[in-house]
Amino acid sequence: MATILSRWTGYLIAALLVIAPTAAPGDTNLDALVAGIAPEAPLEVAVGVEITQITGVDQRAENFGVVARIRMRWQDPDLAFDEATEGTRLKSMKSDDFNVLARRMGINLPAFTIENQQSRSFEKASVVNWFADGTAIFLQEVILTLQAPDFDFVQFPFDSQKFYFRIIANGPVSFVRLVPLQGASGLGDTLGEEEWVVASDWTEVDEVTGLSGLTSSRFSLGFEAHRHLLYYWARIFVPVILLTLIGWANLFLEEYRRRIDIATGNLLALIAYNFTISGDLPRLGYLTFLDALMMAIFIISVGSVVYNVALRRLSMTGLEARARAIDWHVTWWGYPALFVLTIGILRQVFFAESVFIHLR
Repeated sequence: MATILSRWTGYLIAALLVIAPTAAPGDTNLDALVAGIAPEAPLEVAVGVEITQITGVDQRAENFGVVARIRMRWQDPDLAFDEATEGTRLKSMKSDDFNVLARRMGINLPAFTIENQQSRSFEKASVVNWFADGTAIFLQEVILTLQAPDFDFVQFPFDSQKFYFRIIANGPVSFVRLVPLQGASGLGDTLGEEEWVVASDWTEVDEVTGLSGLTSSRFSLGFEAHRHLLYYWARIFVPVILLTLIGWANLFLEEYRRRIDIATGNLLALIAYNFTISGDLPRLGYLTFLDALMMAIFIISVGSVVYNVALRRLSMTGLEARARAIDWHVTWWGYPALFVLTIGILRQVFFAESVFIHLR
């Protein structure tokens, strides 16, 4: 259907593409031109989109792939035919063949663009069925990649993202108006995406600036999804917590030299682990919650090495009692309080609704 252009819509868009670049926004001459050739009432097209499969989500490129079924229904008296004469109540054609027929008959057809399509699409099937009363139904199953510029990974991996499939009419809203097709939009039962859990879906219809440079009708299928967190707990958070506990347990040793060796080894293990999981993290131009957490744990580990070196220096200069007093407070409540305070600050920065800091 993306290739199906009505005769009047095609002529109108061609004219507007020539005129629009030289016309200022809200140009009355352009508006008058459109008003002069617009029909008395726009062609109302009911649209439904069902996503049957999510083929993948690319966080770095901010796009996602889908297999989708697009359905459109409209009514045009020019498509009506006599059942007795034709010997059938229903006609059916591939969309390309129907496009040729419509051009030959001068039939007005809706033309649309998938607004956030990012790559060439692959059509699995595309047909048009129409009945004797002029009711037409367009059916298409397509595989394509959709842009998702609204992705925001600040709270990664506890983030929740919104995904959209947007269809925009090529002609102005005075020519074509899109409305939801009841019961035809939503998500399939077996999406095939293991990382994300779909929480809800909805449809929207609004008006935006279209291909013609004028206001066009737009239909959107949106859905919200969050991640399966078991992987991140097992792969990232549990090992980080264990490394942090090792750093705390190290403070209960009395020999400072051994402490320094263990703290240094723990720091090197954390660095190596960070390189190991780096491939699982999105490479973005801003800090995420997990980035900040790993950085904070790294700083605490470095501080632990410096702290133990400082205690050894104190003990070697005859201030053993002072070193023991400081160490008692840090070991029993200072270190765990620092960790809890770090988590609290990160939670406030990345998850509190009243936060004004946006690390971009």
